[in-house]
Amino acid sequence: MLGDTGIRTAVGQSHHAWSEPRSEREVRRPSRNRDEERQRATQKLLDDLTVPTLRHAERTFDSFEDAADVMAEAVATAWRIIADGGSVNLGWMLTFVDNRKRDRDRRARTRDVAAPLLISEAIRSAVAPDTDLRIELERVLAALTDDERHLVELLDMDGFTAGEVAEMLGIRQATVRKRHQRAREKLQALLLAAEIGLEAGDDHVA
Repeated sequence: MLGDTGIRTAVGQSHHAWSEPRSEREVRRPSRNRDEERQRATQKLLDDLTVPTLRHAERTFDSFEDAADVMAEAVATAWRIIADGGSVNLGWMLTFVDNRKRDRDRRARTRDVAAPLLISEAIRSAVAPDTDLRIELERVLAALTDDERHLVELLDMDGFTAGEVAEMLGIRQATVRKRHQRAREKLQALLLAAEIGLEAGDDHVA
């Protein structure tokens, strides 16, 4: 049997032996939980941005393979930026795609492959329905600024609401509406000038 002193000593030793590992666990767990929460939040953000970004990439590049490659590069770069404490939104993702397209176009011109590119575009347009209209629309859309084209694509082509676009771009909904209205007015003027008009349709801005 243990006396009072032995009991106190045993209890004290037991408490001391348990408290240290528990203290270590309490230090490690919050940090690990925060990292996991950060990773989940980052993954959700990128998942939310994937669909509109990939649609934009598919419209920007001639092939789905090129669009998918640039999309994967954008996601990997976004992960690194967020891991370093930065932030990424839809505007950044769309601009990343645009910049990669410009880089490829510059390299193509440097390699003097303008003729093959024109042939590729002609073949792609030739098999599309309403070829003449499609070519004219692509030419007119190219006359918009990047920001204007992004809003027309997201709201008029992809069917996102102004509220959804505002959240993804990280700007106010009123700003989205105002910029989109200006973009549509410019687009309509360009289309009318090209004598093809602006086809009436449902207004997706809500």
